[in-house]
Amino acid sequence: MARQARQIERSFPRLSPLADVAVQGRFGADKGTAGVTLSVRHPLSIATVIARKGKGKTLADALAALKGATVLWAGPDQYFVQAEGRGEGALAAELTATLQGVASVSEQSHGRVVIRVEGPRSRAVLAKGTPVDLHASEFPLGKSALTQMAHVGVHITRVSEDGFDLLVFRGFSESFWEWLCEQSEEFGYLVR
Repeated sequence: MARQARQIERSFPRLSPLADVAVQGRFGADKGTAGVTLSVRHPLSIATVIARKGKGKTLADALAALKGATVLWAGPDQYFVQAEGRGEGALAAELTATLQGVASVSEQSHGRVVIRVEGPRSRAVLAKGTPVDLHASEFPLGKSALTQMAHVGVHITRVSEDGFDLLVFRGFSESFWEWLCEQSEEFGYLVR
């Protein structure tokens, strides 16, 4: 199954829904170094994993032992699992086989987009759209939250000192990207 998925991926590479919008360059206020850097994490394999009734602890233990993937909290007994360098559907197939009888797994790679927001002004930009306290003392490295920004449901995770990953539905990604760029203009922003 994984071999077949790699062959499909080579034949039909995943295209980012933001490929035409996330144009690389420096934008906004021109006051030296950009305060914010925006990038699209693509291609990225994403799966939703939800524990079956009474299997929450078993699932949490199984995901804690998972290698080569990042596990993010997404609600009670629910997780997003992300991995780079996997073929089309390979992550979901691996998780389905590993977690059989413990959890339900749903492929999300085409349905979700991850935008990384980094830089010394990243918190200021994100604070314009969410009531979540993103200060390091309240939102430590690795913490995730579900919130709304610009009327879009967002799963936010702190990934570095001044870096956050925002997981949004593909259908909202373009308008959300435009909102994010507008909010970053006053600080100057770089798109990678």
